[in-house]
Amino acid sequence: MNVNHHQTKRDRSYFEWSDKVQIVRKGNGDIAMTESELVDFFGVTWKKLNYRLQLLIKTTHLHPDERDAGEEEVFVNGPLRGYAPLYPLSIIIALSFQLDSTEAYLFRKYICREIHRPANIITPIFLVGKIDN
Repeated sequence: MNVNHHQTKRDRSYFEWSDKVQIVRKGNGDIAMTESELVDFFGVTWKKLNYRLQLLIKTTHLHPDERDAGEEEVFVNGPLRGYAPLYPLSIIIALSFQLDSTEAYLFRKYICREIHRPANIITPIFLVGKIDN
């Protein structure tokens, strides 16, 4: 399945680093990032990121919707020049384990911390029978 929908930063969420080296999620939709955003986020060269990204896409057993999150329009000095592929959270997480940078290490710690965070659990209470007040 190939996703061909076009998105903008308003339609999706992405990660950035704050001034205090904290991960900040920006946007309102599903997390998806372009290669240039991933290069900045992980603090690696485009060549290193692209090699690992292509390896992940071609050799992993990811489901098709875990590899592709659509495209973002690319404008250069006004006119539309093309489309940049968007990579979903599954690829971003997998990349963090393939890259050797401080930012990738901090992101892995962030993901592990988020997974271990207890979820708020609501306990339902069922009242059975007649209730007289």
